[in-house]
Order: sequence, then structure tokens, then C-alpha cells
Amino acid sequence: AAREPFPGFLASTMAEDGDGDVLRILIASDMHLGYAEKDPIRGEDSFNTFEEIFIKANEQQADMVLLAGDLFHDNKPSRRALQRCMEVLRDHCLGQREVHIEVVSDQTANFHDKYKSVNYEDSNYNVQLPVFSIHGNHDDPAGDGGLAALDLMSTANLVNYFGRANDIASVRLYPILIQKGITKLALYGLGHIRDERLHRALERKEVSVARPSKDTDQWFNLLALHQNRHERGAGDGKKGYIKESQLPSCMDIVVWGHEHRCEIGSGAGTEAVGNNFVVLQPGSTVATSLVEGEAEDKHVGLLEVRGDQWKFTALPLETVRPFILKDVVLQDYEQEYDFNDEPTLMAFLEEKVEAAILELRERHTTTALTKAAENRAKFPLVRLRVDYSGYSTCNPQRFGQRFVDKVANPSDILLFTRKARKKAEAAAAAEARDEGTYDGGEPDDARTQIQSFVGEFLQKGSKEQLRLLAEHELNTAVFEGYVEKENKSAISAAVDEKLRQASERSREDPRLGEVGRGWPTGA
Repeated sequence: AAREPFPGFLASTMAEDGDGDVLRILIASDMHLGYAEKDPIRGEDSFNTFEEIFIKANEQQADMVLLAGDLFHDNKPSRRALQRCMEVLRDHCLGQREVHIEVVSDQTANFHDKYKSVNYEDSNYNVQLPVFSIHGNHDDPAGDGGLAALDLMSTANLVNYFGRANDIASVRLYPILIQKGITKLALYGLGHIRDERLHRALERKEVSVARPSKDTDQWFNLLALHQNRHERGAGDGKKGYIKESQLPSCMDIVVWGHEHRCEIGSGAGTEAVGNNFVVLQPGSTVATSLVEGEAEDKHVGLLEVRGDQWKFTALPLETVRPFILKDVVLQDYEQEYDFNDEPTLMAFLEEKVEAAILELRERHTTTALTKAAENRAKFPLVRLRVDYSGYSTCNPQRFGQRFVDKVANPSDILLFTRKARKKAEAAAAAEARDEGTYDGGEPDDARTQIQSFVGEFLQKGSKEQLRLLAEHELNTAVFEGYVEKENKSAISAAVDEKLRQASERSREDPRLGEVGRGWPTGA
């Protein structure tokens, strides 16, 4: 059975009586450093909140920080993003405060870099706050040498990068064994692996868990991973995800990265479906898309473990730019307004945006004490989803000019949507919810729109239908590999891998015939 949070009386007295046995871990995920860094208004948002995380970690006297992936937004972060990250880590993680934890596992199995040891044990550095991090899907290893941005942070001795699976065919999780007083923590990590591939590996029992050889049941087991937690998409565009029931049942807590909706605001996690552990989903620390999941209050959390008992406290982030999302259905107001008249439509929508801005200001009444806080208060994020079924639209960019001095996102305040056709209702309900999009996969970026056009062109039954590569595999190779990670060989590698798989299947089953027989040359 899952271990319960420890009782309130123990929580209130542990700081006085059992402080030496309480292991304090500050957890966060999806910092996306460098997101919108060239935006004159929002450029500092990810860095400001990242620094707040470490200020809170030291205020809470945390023994360590655990990051569950996507430290950086880009696979190849800019020099500015790398420098700002290193400045924050150096300012807050190096110092004279004593480290009270001890790593007792075989560190050559825990860390894959040249030095293969936890950073605070290096006598050349005064590390006061160890940081442990896995990689996410944005900053995973790629390109020549298979290096990740976290490898640079690890070499600089600022981050303990762990959880990298070198053999995808046989994933083995080795724990970092950490002790503080009577408390024993087995920290497992699994950096992002393509969801379809990891799902397959879990189903085939190709993922194994190494357990401590001594006092196995006395270790508190914590897993950090970065994967889809929910099914997304429909048809050929359906994306893989990891079921909670697939994960190792020996875990006590799973810190789940990648999902941007914060689910720890109440100070509690959620019981795993079909398993015994508790899931802590911190969510992102910066809004990277204007969707419902990102509009909720954002937090990091303090996990305190003593023996086999634990306590969790949500810590609200105060440097997040205010964001409000509202829905408007034009048909609800058709008796009062003539929306076929564009000036009338724009005036109506302007009123709705002004009301949303006023609502935000009433929620956030704190006086701004810094320039950054003043910037956030003056320029909030506002998104108005407008169901225009039965009417025409106006130009969102032209509309946004009215709010250039009032919001941070004037060019994309409006998102026009229409009711799904009956044939598409089921698919629309399960539309892709990319990294925090929890309301139907909004087509508000070029990537989504291009994927939609390609999908229509390659639809089943047409002469252009792909025979070798599935559409979602092509999307992954083009957008994630070639575009986002600048991997020039991503497309050819995807085709070669598919040919290899087909060749293996043909050898196993002679009835399939020669590989490629009957396929169009350009498939």
C-alpha cells in the first residue's frame, strides 16, 4: 500500500525535535528557460521565476532541488539562456551552508558524465544546495555526440544530471541512494523518451528497476519522469502516453513533468490510477501557450520525508505573469448585437477584453515593488476564445493594436473557433492537448496549422497517403527533430529506422515478401 503523509502533530514538531532526520526536497518542473526571450515584454519571465524557485529553496532550508525536465525551452539554448541559468545556479546553489545529505549508492551507475560523482563532494566547489535534474522533451540529448544542455550544466558542476537511458531497448533504473539521519531516499529518474517507445517498453516488461540490496523496504522510493500523462489526439495523429498503472509499483511518489497544468496547488498529490503511489504534478513555471491549463495559479512544492512518512507543501510562485482566459459565444448575444457588422463585433470584443483586464487587476492588488513586477502588472496575458459559429471574424492582429499598451500579447488576444461538425465531434473531444493544452488543442500556432494542412493532404484513401511512414512519425521527424532540434538527419533517420523495422518483419514472416514491394517510390 502507498505510504501515507505523516500526521499533523509530527509535521508541527519535526522542525524542533527531528530536524536532522527530515529530508527537504523542493520540486519543480518545466521551467522552459529562454521561452520568448526576444520578446521585449515577456523576455525575462522564465528567468525571473527560475530565480524565485531557488530563493524559495534556500528560504525553506531545502536539502536539495529536484527538477523534472525541460529546464530549457530550446534544445540548443541561446548563449543568453545558458548564461542566465548558470548565474542563478551560481548565486543560489554555491555558498557556505552545509549539505546534510549523503549519497551512498554507486555513483558511477547514477551519473553518465566524465566525473560520475555528485557535485557537492567536489572539494573545489562550495555547493550548499545540490540540484538533481532529468531532461525533458525540449532539452533532451540530440545531435552529434548525443549531448543535452544539461550536460553543460553538469560539466560546470552546477547540476547533477541523471536519469538518462542509454539503451532504449532495455531501460534499467538505478536509484541515487540518499541518506539524512534515519531517512533513506531512493531517487529514480527517467528522462524523456518518445512516449510510444516507452509505452511499448513498459508493456513488454523491458523496463527494470534496481532496488537497494540492503534494507530494501526501508527506502522511500521517489521517481521523476517527463512524459505525456494523458491520451492526446485522434486517428493517425493520436500520441502515445504513459499509464500510471504501467509504472513500477514499488514507488511511493512520482514527480510527473511535461504536463503544464499545476495539480499541487491544494498541497496534495493525486492517487495513481491502478497503482499504489501518489503523483505530484507541479506543472510549468511559465506559460508557454495561451490555454486553460496555463491560466491556473502556478506553484512549486516542498516535499519533506522522514523515515517512511512524508508531508507536502505547495509554494505559490509570485513572479508569474498574470494570465486570464475567457470564452465568448457570439450566438448568446445575437439578440443584442449585429455581429455581421465588423465595427460592432470589434467594439463588443473590446468590452470583453477590458472586463478581463479589470478582473485580473482586482485579483492582483499587490503594489509592484520592482520593475519586473511593474511590468507584469501593466502587461498581463489575455486570451479570448470566441465561438463565431454563424458569423464572420475580424482581423486579430488589427484588433490587438487597441491593446498594445495594455497586454503582453496584443497580436494573439483573440482565438476564433467554431463548433465541431457532427462527424468530427468525437475527434474534437480527444484533440491533441500539447503540453498544457487541456481544452481541445487550439490551432494558435504555425506548427499546428501546418500539421493540419499536411494531415488533410495525406488523408487515408487518397493517392498521397503515406505507405511507409505514419503521419505522426513524419510530424515528429520534421517538427521535433529537424525544426526544433536542428537535427539535419532527423527525417532520413526516421525513414531508415522504418525501413529497418520493415526489413526485420519481412525476415520474420516470408509472406510479407520483399521490403518496399508495392510502395510508391516517394513513400
